[in-house]
Amino acid sequence: MIAELKWDTEFFRRKIGKLTNVPSEDEFKKLISQSCKDGYKYLTCRIVLKKMSDIQILEKYGFYMTDIGATWEKELSTFDIRHSTFSVREAKAEDIPMLKSMVKGLFKDSRFYNDPFFTKKEADKAYQAWIKNSLNDKTVKTFLIEDCGFVTCKKMSKNKGDIPLIGVVPKAQSRGRGSSLMRRALKWFDINGMKTVTVRTQANNRMAMDFYNKMGFNVKYADVTMGLILNKGIKKKA
Repeated sequence: MIAELKWDTEFFRRKIGKLTNVPSEDEFKKLISQSCKDGYKYLTCRIVLKKMSDIQILEKYGFYMTDIGATWEKELSTFDIRHSTFSVREAKAEDIPMLKSMVKGLFKDSRFYNDPFFTKKEADKAYQAWIKNSLNDKTVKTFLIEDCGFVTCKKMSKNKGDIPLIGVVPKAQSRGRGSSLMRRALKWFDINGMKTVTVRTQANNRMAMDFYNKMGFNVKYADVTMGLILNKGIKKKA
């Protein structure tokens, strides 16, 4: 029920775990106490917004909200193949410094920037590591517009793809660069035989929500991410 997030633990140098499902109240206190004994410093839990009771149980035992997300999905049969306005090319290893510069502070609505367990500096470094790792992952393809923005494309299965990251630096937003990056990503998914593509964003990011709607995506589901800092054990709220 508690799975260690090994990359997170190594990167942040604190033992971090994921609560894979919400237990009953009778099991909760024992579970969290055991996590403290096992050396965990922080737990995260992401659940699809179906039952408010799950959120209420998490809050009762000290979990706090760090992120509300919306996952969008697009059928590639509806893909608009219009020519992109801006030149988009595949990223290479020598582009890593530029990508790390662009990604810094770009996703400030995400959970890492809104969770007191992580510093803003750690959040920046986490995204910089993420974009760097994307170029070393054979299942991921990264495209970019010079000094303006990028998109990462991941093959999840034979027919399904996902966009882990897409971003345009503030000075270049609202000028069509995001649309050009998205069209290039969808073209790659289509060429590689995928039928559907998903992308997740924060529900309070109005600009991103409007963008995905404009690009023909539909909301598949909403979720909430919650966190618990395990420094003094569990304190049940009244």
